[in-house]
Amino acid sequence: MKYAEIIHNSWELTTGNPKLKWLVFVPSFVAVLVFVLEICWQLYVYLEEFGAIDSMINFTEIKGIFHFLSEHNLLLLAIFAVIFILFFAFIVPSWVIASLVLSVKQKIEAPEKYCSVRLKMIEAFGYFFRLFELHAVLGIFSVWSFALFMATFFRYFHDSFFQVLWPALLIYFFFTIVVTVFTSFAAYFLICENHDVTTSIKKSFGLVMLNFGRTLSIILLMFLVNFRVILNVILILLVPIGLFAAFSYFSNSFILVLAVILGVFLLAFTAYLTAILEVFSTAVWTESFLQMRKDQEALIAVAIPEKNI
Repeated sequence: MKYAEIIHNSWELTTGNPKLKWLVFVPSFVAVLVFVLEICWQLYVYLEEFGAIDSMINFTEIKGIFHFLSEHNLLLLAIFAVIFILFFAFIVPSWVIASLVLSVKQKIEAPEKYCSVRLKMIEAFGYFFRLFELHAVLGIFSVWSFALFMATFFRYFHDSFFQVLWPALLIYFFFTIVVTVFTSFAAYFLICENHDVTTSIKKSFGLVMLNFGRTLSIILLMFLVNFRVILNVILILLVPIGLFAAFSYFSNSFILVLAVILGVFLLAFTAYLTAILEVFSTAVWTESFLQMRKDQEALIAVAIPEKNI
């Protein structure tokens, strides 16, 4: 498998199909927003836990926020925003991923054929519930979910239970990585070959076992690409954050409005980069999956006659 060719083809597919990027843009925007909120919340509670700030937000302050929203007729808008974020953060991604994989698969197998994204979105509904179930089953083995759990567990129990349970947590982290690696192709078996959740997981384990070196190479490659993009995004975000921190001593309503506008713009820009990366990553994994399956079927076709003989 030629990795350079896969990267080249995947990048051409990404840049040559802008509809796929916009398909992923809104879920990417919500994902970036949720990611920023999670990081900010973890930072906030850690600062309170270790005495960097006086106290956390209390019930009186929360009540004051609700009173402010009600007084300015913003409560319904806030509720809608929360529902919108939850819907696009936890429900929509399964549908979007199925649509994206189906579109990329057709672009790889039949590049000359017109690919209707809307048609793929309709077709993706047939995979939605199984893909949602797959994500729910594998969610407890997510490295990011484990990192959030560890952050919360350490914050509450760093002086007690954590000192006793950290070896078990370390073992579970290693197990999480193993499961993540060996289920790398589960979603692609489910979507590309229309298997159920259990069969997709089993077949993914088998395919990774046969192509362990290839799979690790793709994971490392995509990690480096993601790390480069994340580093660039952090550098982009640090500049305005530093400027507004400096201007905080002279804060006024104009600076606050400008900060909000710039913050939304930066989130949108980050979401756009994330959408590009999502399409590119899906193209890399889909093409790798199709090539590995082709090699696996060729190997089986050779092995079966030998066995019969």
